[in-house]
Amino acid sequence: MASRPSKRVKLNSGQRDALSASLQSSLDGIVTDPASIRAKRAAFLGSISRSISPPGIQRSGEPPPRLRDETKEDPEKHVAPRSPRPQKHSSKAHHHGESSKSSDAQSAIAGSKPVSAAKLLPSPFRLTTIYELPSSKNVDTISLHDILGNPLIKETWIFNFCFDVDWLMTHFDSDIRSNVKVKVIHGSWKNDSPNKIAIDDACRRWTNVESATAYLPDQFGTHHSKMFILFTHDDLAQVVIHTANMLEKDWTNMTQAAWLSPMLPPLEGKHVEKPGKIGTGTRFKHDILAYLAAYGSKTKALREQLTQFDFRSVRGALIASVPSRMKEPSTTQYSQAIWDLKLWGYPSLSRALQSILLQQRQTKLSDKSSEQSPHVVCQISSIATLPQSWMNQFFPILYSTLQPTSSSSAQKWDPSHISIIYPTPHNVATSLDGYASGGSIHTKAQSAVHLKQIAGLRGSLYQWARGSKEETRAGRDEAAPHIKTYVCFESKPSAIKPVPTVKWALLTSANLSQQAWGALRPKDKEIAVQSYEIGVLVWPELFAEGFDTEDASETDKQDSDRGEDAENNNASTARGSSTEKIKMIPVFGNDTPAPLSPPSPSLTPNSIDHQSCGPETLIGLRIPYDLPLTPYGKDDMPWSPQGVYEQPDRWGRRWPRDFS
Repeated sequence: MASRPSKRVKLNSGQRDALSASLQSSLDGIVTDPASIRAKRAAFLGSISRSISPPGIQRSGEPPPRLRDETKEDPEKHVAPRSPRPQKHSSKAHHHGESSKSSDAQSAIAGSKPVSAAKLLPSPFRLTTIYELPSSKNVDTISLHDILGNPLIKETWIFNFCFDVDWLMTHFDSDIRSNVKVKVIHGSWKNDSPNKIAIDDACRRWTNVESATAYLPDQFGTHHSKMFILFTHDDLAQVVIHTANMLEKDWTNMTQAAWLSPMLPPLEGKHVEKPGKIGTGTRFKHDILAYLAAYGSKTKALREQLTQFDFRSVRGALIASVPSRMKEPSTTQYSQAIWDLKLWGYPSLSRALQSILLQQRQTKLSDKSSEQSPHVVCQISSIATLPQSWMNQFFPILYSTLQPTSSSSAQKWDPSHISIIYPTPHNVATSLDGYASGGSIHTKAQSAVHLKQIAGLRGSLYQWARGSKEETRAGRDEAAPHIKTYVCFESKPSAIKPVPTVKWALLTSANLSQQAWGALRPKDKEIAVQSYEIGVLVWPELFAEGFDTEDASETDKQDSDRGEDAENNNASTARGSSTEKIKMIPVFGNDTPAPLSPPSPSLTPNSIDHQSCGPETLIGLRIPYDLPLTPYGKDDMPWSPQGVYEQPDRWGRRWPRDFS
């Protein structure tokens, strides 16, 4: 039998004083300073901002949807298309977990210094979760629920091309779904547009959802930008730029990606912000406000809110397009006014790439001793009609010395510097959704003009297919691509050197088209952009310590004035840490370079030109395709939705007869 509790002992005044002093001394160690209080508050808010998912339970009847088993299902057993709901996946853990297959490749790139001694940074771009792939292929991925499921969201602006508003709203936390303010921005201005009709109907059902139509002055222009801007109840904001339409199929079994800004705090006090140099957060803020201004009064409230937030933690350059006309670059003095102009489309990209080149020369972060030619992989989901003159103007910007050229002196583009990844009919047929995914992938391959264009591009065309090297597989060959990336490698990926380092990378909504990037009109000496597009450009030097420590907003202008002389004046012009070694490398299967060394003997030790030690900072770039690339066969053609394909897809369907 348990003993009775002892009686309380009455303390005299002396004992009480001693006990009080003892308690006070123990409480002195408890947090009292405001900084610690704010840190604990931030940790608490972070904990309640995680995606909320109840534990899995087994119910009677139809089982809940699950990720596909590692053993591939037999496609012959399925003849009807499925409409599964996406599973919620954690996007946080496993930065080094299940993707050790890429460690050897990453170690070979990093150099002789143990990678574990370097600072390892995750990829600035994140792949989206693929519903029917196993969890081992969804490490570090992000779902729509991860973006919109925060119960503290109070207002969301959503820019996109196509919308299923009812489906979209299911991804907000159930406690706020009917109260969160949602603003939908689209480009379907015609009253008989199915997209506009569906959006307007949904807005009548959801009283907290409003829509606005972007002005499109050109009949061939589209509102193709894909972006979220989020505001939360704890006074934070976030910008998310991505590649997916607001449709279930885009977020289920198609390869997509997103760039997420850090959570942005409010500005403190009266802070006068200068635009800053390209790549800094202050410049990003300047550029995104300029982009939003193109919508006129429809985004006035949004611009007024964003102005109040601190973007200094952002690293990246905004590369956007809006319907506009600009002077031809050759008529503008790059060394003076170019940094202050509002540029869109390929002139904006050209200006940013020129800035990158100057940074890499000044800080000697690129390997100038190497004579390798840069190689750009353009991975897109649509190829429009591209005149030879346009390709001669656009492609050299991606790999050349980035100096402006006029239409009369434009060089002919060199296919040896460009690879274009676009799926074949077989790639589409064998994808997870089969031919159903092909409705979102566009080029024309019927007329003589289109066939001539394909013939001219054939030497640069590569499949969306499984690669030959297991350690450099992205795990997305079965998920048809809707993602758009432009990546500049230090050399062309090959069997001997499959994973060259990355000079810069762009994630964008823009495909290969004149409407997206702009087209030169020689007669008027101007460039016309017809569509809205948005993307983020990143490069290694962004992540150097002290990249944004300079106060001068004229840095880029001064750099351009120096031009080639900048190479010879390193000491006075280097930014941040001039001695810091930093590299960006392809990563496969997860977002962060693996802390493993030494390099694997299975990969050539000359994967890069080794320095005496490896980089001090190593940034991963999550690659959505396998390296080295798989070229088109002699009989391969690009997938075209206008084509007729009698070869059954993985679900036994033919295109278009089984999709009418």
